[in-house]
Amino acid sequence: MGLANYLTAWQDKSFWISVYRVAYYGVVQVTIMLVLALILALFLDSPFVKSKGLFRVIYFLPYAVPGVIAAIMWGFLYSPDLNPILQIFGVFTGGKPLNLLNSGTVLYGIMNMATWAWTGYNMTIYFASLTSIPLDLYDAAKIDGCNEFQTAWHIKLPLLRQVIIMTTVLSIIGSLQLFNEPFVLSSLTSIPANFTPNMDIYNMAFAYGNFTYSATLSITLVLITFIASLLFMWATSERKKSKSKKIKNTVINDKRLGTSTLSYHAKGEKSL
Repeated sequence: MGLANYLTAWQDKSFWISVYRVAYYGVVQVTIMLVLALILALFLDSPFVKSKGLFRVIYFLPYAVPGVIAAIMWGFLYSPDLNPILQIFGVFTGGKPLNLLNSGTVLYGIMNMATWAWTGYNMTIYFASLTSIPLDLYDAAKIDGCNEFQTAWHIKLPLLRQVIIMTTVLSIIGSLQLFNEPFVLSSLTSIPANFTPNMDIYNMAFAYGNFTYSATLSITLVLITFIASLLFMWATSERKKSKSKKIKNTVINDKRLGTSTLSYHAKGEKSL
């Protein structure tokens, strides 16, 4: 009871394993999803694509599918007996069809589901931000002879920096709250009840009736989410970046001064 629950939570290995699992999930899935969303947004913003409105709707459609329905749909698509495409991947698995419902691969199956659902959503945010960039900057880049890739690298991406940070923070929060997909898939395959922190909290409250310990785990997860988001925002802040740049310039100047001093002494010794 009380603070003793926090000591129990600190020593709860299954809870911290689930936190590590969603952290690994977040690093891999969020990176793939945001890079894909960024590439699609830059591609749609280029003059090479026609019917941009149609492509935006197509990419955004998966987000309109409710998460539970998408999890059920992907759960059946992951079944080797129902999806002949998985037989093709048998080339890489020694003739056996790829089974994304196995205990060792189900996390990657969930990553695929989340990437399918959320890439279009993030792409829409990036594309909307790209349309707000002043056209004068593009004209200046053309006068300087920049091609589309150079314009994207030197103008679009730096101006999207704050939006990318915002979407990454939201994705970190979403990763730590992972629940729908593994909960639905647990009815199709053997996923442990504490596969993610939210599943652990849910089962602790409604399967075991331990609401106080469930509340303790909930507050712990909130603190983890807050600290993870804060650390990422601190690591990508302009102040830290300028401070690192200042230290780097100081080191370079010190090296130059050291080289000049050594050269001076070397010349002095030679003259002696």
